[in-house]
Amino acid sequence: MNDQHRNKRGSTSHLPVQDVTEALPHPVESAAQPASKTPPRVTRKSPQDITVPQNQTNIGALRFLLRSLDMFIITAVIMISMWSAYIGTNNNNITAPITVGVLGALSFITMLSVTKAHQFWAQETYETHMRNVLIASTSALGLWLAFALVLRPETFLPDRLAQAGLFATLALFISHSLYFLRIRPLHKQRRLSPNIVMLGATESARRLIEENARRKDLNIIAIFDERLSRAPRNIHGVPVVGKISDLMNWDQLPFIDQVVVTLPSAAQARKKAFVEQIQKIPNRISFVIDEFENLNHVQQRISQIAAINTRDVTGDPKSGRHVALKRMMDVAISATALVLGLPVLVLIAILIRLDSPGPVLFKQTRHGFNNRVFDVYKFRSMRKELEDKKAAQQVKVGDMRVTKIGRFIRKTSLDELPQLFNVFMGDMSLVGPRPHAIGMRTGDVESYKLVEDYAHRHKVKPGMTGWAQINGSRGPLHSQEDVARRVKLDVEYIERSSVLFDIMIMLKTLPVLLGDKENTR
Repeated sequence: MNDQHRNKRGSTSHLPVQDVTEALPHPVESAAQPASKTPPRVTRKSPQDITVPQNQTNIGALRFLLRSLDMFIITAVIMISMWSAYIGTNNNNITAPITVGVLGALSFITMLSVTKAHQFWAQETYETHMRNVLIASTSALGLWLAFALVLRPETFLPDRLAQAGLFATLALFISHSLYFLRIRPLHKQRRLSPNIVMLGATESARRLIEENARRKDLNIIAIFDERLSRAPRNIHGVPVVGKISDLMNWDQLPFIDQVVVTLPSAAQARKKAFVEQIQKIPNRISFVIDEFENLNHVQQRISQIAAINTRDVTGDPKSGRHVALKRMMDVAISATALVLGLPVLVLIAILIRLDSPGPVLFKQTRHGFNNRVFDVYKFRSMRKELEDKKAAQQVKVGDMRVTKIGRFIRKTSLDELPQLFNVFMGDMSLVGPRPHAIGMRTGDVESYKLVEDYAHRHKVKPGMTGWAQINGSRGPLHSQEDVARRVKLDVEYIERSSVLFDIMIMLKTLPVLLGDKENTR
């Protein structure tokens, strides 16, 4: 699918085939025919033989959500208990229960963080997890009692604090039991582990795969190696399936979360050349750093190795907190807008049907996050018989394909409102680089061929509006300079992306829509 990227590289330190390949089957002996001394040839798997999980859940975002839910539960339980205990006791006013309640909630939240009670490792048992919750709860209760005694001795009610702490502990036991029952099946389905491919059948790759076999924190899907004739067929069950060109043309590449390069430290020239070849893809790319190659025994969790002992070469990934907050904002705002804006949506639909024959909605295939393909929805603004689903000819001033009502809804971007459904379903975000049609052309050339870093705009979900749009890069792209400027602004957004930045962009979008006279849509 990424035929625009053709790459070649070398790799070193290949493993002996006999150490890691599957045992070859022995032929069945026959009385009429002596057994053959040469075993049948085992065919190497190809990328097309590999199935990549596609319904992944961001484990960082999930941890943030569960941590936030625990904060709410603990605070509610403790504040209610302290309110009933302190009001009217020792002539206390509202300050006493709030102070001691906040102190208790902070104690529990802090100790849950210290004991890493929200990590939910793939190999963690229920008993181990609940033991961590118990340690965190008892430590928090002791810390709370100590601080309350020191800070508020005149209103100290140890029995009521202990009672509230036990209630909070019970609430945590119930909530974490429910969390565990839900998360365990997700781990078994490998939906919480990032999909990984490795480049290079090297010693570093072997060690990483061995550790992951014990920890199961990563989905190591396959290995690609340019020196395929020397490479083993698999390393501990992970198949070596092809060369770099096979990876770049692999239709499953959009569902790979991270590409890990395992070239040894001596191959600096190859590493540099390799980055130049593969950095055009939007997938996260990392190198295993030199220290990892020199380890005799890998003791860290594979998730820690992936985070600490690799170096990203195409930008740092966003935190689970950022992903969770952005998604919550997308769902809340898109759902509210769809409900409140329903009369407007219905009115536009009626006007479109009255203006010209054809469907109300226009569906077009576009590239999204990591070049994943999805269908975007818009109100139809062109005549049905003249629709251009591949954007081979971009809209110009006075374009005869555009209907009367189409000119108005395109100028005001009302034609984009159905994309609120795309946002709600998770294919798009409210803010991000605008998704371009697959095959979109600028002049006679496909737009992605005009700018080297074009695919980098797909490192995040596409948006209904974005940094480029509020900075004047809105509508068709008629020249290479237009494409380059759009990509530059989109990449700048990705580097600066935050929830507050998104809110600022949304607030600046409306004036642009109402007063943009420079761009034709």
